Amino acid sequence: MTDKYHSDTQEIIETIAYNPGLQDSGDLEAGTKTITATSKPSTPDYTVNLTTPNVSDARLIVRKLCQRLNIFINSFSGATKLNYSVEVNGVEHVSGEFTGTGINNPVSWNLVEGQFNLGIANTIEVFLWVDAGSAVINTCQLWQSVGSNSAYDWQSTGNVLVMKQPGFISAGCTLRILGTGSPTFAMYPMESDAQLSGHRLVSRSGDYSRIAPDSLSLVRELNVRTQSTVTTDIAYVTELLFILRSLQ
Repeated sequence: MTDKYHSDTQEIIETIAYNPGLQDSGDLEAGTKTITATSKPSTPDYTVNLTTPNVSDARLIVRKLCQRLNIFINSFSGATKLNYSVEVNGVEHVSGEFTGTGINNPVSWNLVEGQFNLGIANTIEVFLWVDAGSAVINTCQLWQSVGSNSAYDWQSTGNVLVMKQPGFISAGCTLRILGTGSPTFAMYPMESDAQLSGHRLVSRSGDYSRIAPDSLSLVRELNVRTQSTVTTDIAYVTELLFILRSLQ
């Protein structure tokens, strides 16, 4: 006597590769720029378009991008702070002030689904103004990648990537850091299941940490989360490879 699992069941092996990389504007300031506006200007001081590649399979979902800005302030004259506002695709996502001269002034922020584009550009606009007097800057640079600047935890808000696949999943990736902190990534099953979502399958720490797709996990979805010990960093993943096994 035969049944489906002893007769016509077939094993299907698939591979999905995704290398989102790190998008880098380079220094947008060719020389120096003197900021004299004392309120947020109507037009941005700097604009750049950064594009993170789209995924090739609908089962792989990018939950989060992280972006980073660095401003180097040469000097203040009558000013004590340089205010900034960053708009992404026409929406303000971060604002604050820089006070350090002669040093890098980085800041990073996360974008969640619905706030970013994949495969087409995200337009990033930087607005600068001082509290009084003027400020001279010589660097404005922006970055973007699939990652996070904040600590992961069991909650789904920590996810940067999700692979939805009922069956065995073997995953490999490389962890990178942009900034001065120490990065960590971890993989968890099933963000929608509170009983399982806190059970870490694998984790690594340190720049260029890697896992190879040499072990299989039986899950319905695999969640990838990242963090850095410094909140102005980007802890990001790249060179991702998923090997999927299912029965049909």
